[in-house]
Amino acid sequence: MTNDGPRRADAERWTIRARGFDAAAVARDGSNFLIGNGYLGVRGTLEPWRAERFPAVTVSDTYDMADGRWRELCTAPNGLYAEARLEDGTELLGDTDPERSWRELDLRTGTFRHGTTASGADGPRIVAERFASYADLHLVAWRLRIEARRACSVTLALGIDGRVWSLNGDHFARSEPVREEAGPHATRPNVVGPRLGWSSTTVERGVRIEVREGVRVEGGRVHGADVALDDGRLLRRFVVDVPANGTATIVRAFAVASSNDVDPATDVAGDPAGAAAASVERALASGWNDLVADHARDWERFWELSDVAIDGDDDAQRALRFAIYQNRIATPEHSDRLPIGARGLSCQAYQGAAFWDQEAYNLDVFLNTRPEVARRILSYRWRTLPGARRKAERLGYRGAFYAWISGDDGEELCPDWFFREVVTGRPIRNHFNDWQMHVSPDVAVAVRDYVDTTGDEAFLIARGAEIAFEVARFLASFVVWIPHRRRWEIRRVLGPDEYHENVDDNAFTNEQSRSALVFALEAHARLREVAPDALSELRGRIDLSDEELGAWRDVVDRLHLPGPDTRTGLIEQFRGYFDLEDVTPAELERRLIDPAEYWGWPIGVAVHTQVIKQADVVQLLARRPDLPERVTAANYDYYERRTQHGSSLSPSVHAVVAARLGRMDDAARYFRKSALVDLGGDYKAVSGGTFIGGIHTAACAGTWQAAVRGFGGLRTDEERLGLDPQLPAGWDRLAFSVVRHGGRLHVEVRPDAVAVRADAANDAAVPVRVREARFELAPGERRVVEARR
Repeated sequence: MTNDGPRRADAERWTIRARGFDAAAVARDGSNFLIGNGYLGVRGTLEPWRAERFPAVTVSDTYDMADGRWRELCTAPNGLYAEARLEDGTELLGDTDPERSWRELDLRTGTFRHGTTASGADGPRIVAERFASYADLHLVAWRLRIEARRACSVTLALGIDGRVWSLNGDHFARSEPVREEAGPHATRPNVVGPRLGWSSTTVERGVRIEVREGVRVEGGRVHGADVALDDGRLLRRFVVDVPANGTATIVRAFAVASSNDVDPATDVAGDPAGAAAASVERALASGWNDLVADHARDWERFWELSDVAIDGDDDAQRALRFAIYQNRIATPEHSDRLPIGARGLSCQAYQGAAFWDQEAYNLDVFLNTRPEVARRILSYRWRTLPGARRKAERLGYRGAFYAWISGDDGEELCPDWFFREVVTGRPIRNHFNDWQMHVSPDVAVAVRDYVDTTGDEAFLIARGAEIAFEVARFLASFVVWIPHRRRWEIRRVLGPDEYHENVDDNAFTNEQSRSALVFALEAHARLREVAPDALSELRGRIDLSDEELGAWRDVVDRLHLPGPDTRTGLIEQFRGYFDLEDVTPAELERRLIDPAEYWGWPIGVAVHTQVIKQADVVQLLARRPDLPERVTAANYDYYERRTQHGSSLSPSVHAVVAARLGRMDDAARYFRKSALVDLGGDYKAVSGGTFIGGIHTAACAGTWQAAVRGFGGLRTDEERLGLDPQLPAGWDRLAFSVVRHGGRLHVEVRPDAVAVRADAANDAAVPVRVREARFELAPGERRVVEARR
């Protein structure tokens, strides 16, 4: 191996690659090569591609309804449009010949690159690269290098494509090109033509979205420059003459801003046109190397805190880093007003909105690695309490009933009708938006987990307690008293398994609801002790009485919790589940009339069977590591055989529980299934007639959970940070960092030992448990625990 061999090998563990072009995978690949920064996402399509090949610049905080039904994020005019042609008309940037072209995503720096070598022995080689800057969230930087072996002329057309790919209608009431001749741009050296722009205003809310773009060229001779509008594109055309053995470099700055952008320091919206133009000017003045350096420093800091390293399985390493990368770029780290979308910023699917996934999956990664981001995610839920209160009131309840699909204001975005019966074409009424109420206790339990993990009582006092109280109020109004059973029950719900609606006493929902009520009472007691004035103000503001607190205690004491059968250890998923027809998912699939049928309620093939869409009781097992192993094993075995895994959320949960049980073959198989949800492309892009493609952000976070909570054995439900690791076959090492009460620990798991080191910057000792060993780690201290013999 040459000296740079190890460096190349390490780079492969950070890189997603593809050659050529698969027409059937164009939607998937655009998502997989996505770049983003939590403010915007740019799909990994080639520059000359137009709407029919799904390029998109998806912008956070631009929710709008174009069709009267779906409120979703907007896709902005594409400021990366480009063509590059040789004298003979050969298109370079759009070349997809697998013999000449390649694509790659550098996960270490969030950079997408692609290139081609023109046919012929002496054709030029081009490399284009782009990144969405973390140093300037409005900015996408792009560079094209043309390396000539013989002298050549390349005709370039660079500009903005105003024809956008949008799932649910045209969001722009006004959309027009802008040409800006004046300003520092016009006199900057090497700049080609004026600054170009596109100004749009949305249909429903009147959001202004401003796009600006500028270009500078270094190397080669530029001539023939002009600007023209062509088929919905505002393009600057020019020719670059590149000498033999020479290089021409074209750097482009593309920026997006909206009228919803708020300065976090002043809480005031600014001028989006001015903000976009300023980003372009700063970028062109800085130059490519400085832009890269600033951006790369941010990614370096991120990976120092968030990387999970695997030795022994390069494919698993690549897939896990891809998952961590995608989970990050989907997250609006810059804001506590915005959610993490179920498809992030990879497209408009699922409307750029949060589901319960946000708290159950995405948040867990940040909670244990970068808790300040977890705080912002939960602050979003506090800011959307008014929407949750309105939903509860509209449906006849009290407190906070969080939206099943939640955008910027917490109003319910989930329509009543969105699937279609494939044979008749008739719409299907699903009750995700009014029966899948576990989202509210899920949010409250996430607040509890945040406070327990971080010790951040300031958040509990300022925001968390209000969430907990309003969720408890909702739950107390939702439960039903059954006199002859002398207990509270939860009726007519939809649990995590979405195929069975209108069920009673879903075990997961009841358990989460009781946990949320217990937390609300504990939070009240804690505030009475440490912040009585704040508690008094909050109680007065939300009109919380002692009588209501007593009602919560009564529900806690007498809420029915479907528990393990004393003989079998089984937990019934919901009342009557065991009476349903017992068939396998494979058998059920053979009953389909059409492969596109929706399997669930009210008339799907799974409704009257025990086949479930995704982890439900197994989801409960994952959250209850304190359950006896006999109970966990019995339920895992029972439900695993009956789970279709029709949701990308399901495999990672099974991986966590399987690893806890020592079923390492199962755990490894489900880890791979979760890790390859997007890279393998084995989940359908359309369900029941609805487009659901794009990056599965919760599955990305679930892959982290499978690695760290599953194989790393991370336990955060104890007084000490607990570790019960087991590595799958072929893994020689697993290393990760976690945070507990502000103290960071660096964990290294090998087959023969576990090493834990406390970060030298910690303020205090961190209590740790590794298997049966319990100890305190002072700042900088390292302890090794040998494997059990």
